Amino acid sequence: MSRQNVEELVFRMENGKCNLEGLNDPITPGCIITLGQTEGIPFSEIDLAAFLRLRIASAESLPRPWGWSVARTLGVVRR
Repeated sequence: MSRQNVEELVFRMENGKCNLEGLNDPITPGCIITLGQTEGIPFSEIDLAAFLRLRIASAESLPRPWGWSVARTLGVVRR
């Protein structure tokens, strides 16, 4: 499990290579982790938070539409 697995899942999501229709609204960290497991890309909540922190520190955009809400839920950014 690693941050690289989160990167792989986000890459697949952004390129339409995985089904996002089954995600709950609002999207939670658990939804993203479950989607990763379904896609065969396991990672932990810690890995997801590390990925989001790195994107913020690098001034890169967070995945839409769920990036900021998940970052808030994980305590990566203030509410």
